[in-house]
Amino acid sequence: MRSHRAFALVASAAVLLLLLGARQGQAQGSTNWVAVKGMDERFRLDIGGFFQKFETTVRIDSETTGLGTEVNLEDDLGLSSDQANFRADGYWRFGRHGRLDFAYTGWNRKANHAIDRDITIGDTVYHAGATLDSRLKVSLAELYYGYSFWNTPEFEAGLQLGLTALFNKTQFEGTGTVSGGGGSTGGSFSSEDRSLTAPVPAIGAQLRYTLLPGFLATARIRGSGATIDNVKASSLQWRAGLDYYPWKNVGFGAAYDYMDISIEKQVDRTVKLDYKYSGPMVYLSLVF
Repeated sequence: MRSHRAFALVASAAVLLLLLGARQGQAQGSTNWVAVKGMDERFRLDIGGFFQKFETTVRIDSETTGLGTEVNLEDDLGLSSDQANFRADGYWRFGRHGRLDFAYTGWNRKANHAIDRDITIGDTVYHAGATLDSRLKVSLAELYYGYSFWNTPEFEAGLQLGLTALFNKTQFEGTGTVSGGGGSTGGSFSSEDRSLTAPVPAIGAQLRYTLLPGFLATARIRGSGATIDNVKASSLQWRAGLDYYPWKNVGFGAAYDYMDISIEKQVDRTVKLDYKYSGPMVYLSLVF
């Protein structure tokens, strides 16, 4: 159901953008790109900060203990829900219609927290009152091919196809009353860690509108649902922003980005991750 909703949203947005693009494409008349758009680029790179608000759940099953506890990392384990991280993205155009979009962001989050209920993670049960050191390290890379059916100085609209690759490592170390894993009931220490790499393919739509020379509004939406090599994944992402180019090759921008991505790896011990994050971004934009 979740992947179907994501696909329906992306499909609806794509149809809307393409219809809007048809009207704008019919109205085009200017071919002076720099005068109308304020700049003209073959390569663009945005570098800046992403101020994210997280909502993260993790479940790690075990052949020994069975179904693991679905743990909210912010509420149950005390990880901060807000964090600022580095983000870089951009694209390379090959002609007026084709382009290759890329992006990278990552975060490293950790906390020390006394739990208030029994939690099963992998082979270990951490009982209420135990103290857990939790660490979550994630790198997220995006690579998409985009084709702009309409691309004029005033307007651009097209579709995207590609993938978001997530490289995830979770680690839990507990002291207090634990059972299973590296300790027994009443033991003082136990540790669980898992690594998960998952490609999440997606389709999307992109839009750019020139408000004034050098002042651009942009938007995009992506979504998918797929199972690849025992990894079940679904995602929904949207982004809207404004760019300002006071100079031909240098500009500034701000955007709001939302991502909901769910991954379940069904090999031996099932690992399930659900990331939701959103927040504003500010960046320096270099175009050539």
